[in-house]
Amino acid sequence: MEYPIYENGREIGRLLARQEGLYTVFEARLPGRRALTRLYLCGEGEARLLGVMEPGAGESRLCRRLSRRELPTVITHASTSPDEGAKSGGDAAALTDRQGWTEGAGGMLYHRRERLLAIPAGLRRERQGLRLFQIGGKEYIVFRW
Repeated sequence: MEYPIYENGREIGRLLARQEGLYTVFEARLPGRRALTRLYLCGEGEARLLGVMEPGAGESRLCRRLSRRELPTVITHASTSPDEGAKSGGDAAALTDRQGWTEGAGGMLYHRRERLLAIPAGLRRERQGLRLFQIGGKEYIVFRW
């Protein structure tokens, strides 16, 4: 998967993500940048620090391997600022309407572009700390797979 990297409202690069077993590996390069740069994973109004990009020969680079529990539920983009990342997460709103979702068995939804599975909230046991999402007017629990 590929995600855009934003700085001051404009796209400055791409963040590549791939699965390696139970981990997701993130790789980013910003050509021409020779300074330490923090990179945040953003989605649904939240931003989590991915790491600090290392300056090198004419570019800054980052390679990071994270388990699923270290990731936000939904990733829409990356940003060099946590405030900008939380604000510019407008794409997350698109995940909460019915566009992009395909209905499967038992009322579960599968997202076509992202690797997401939405399970109707009525099928869950009551648990503290569960986050529910509204998709097409119904409540779901969303998982990344």
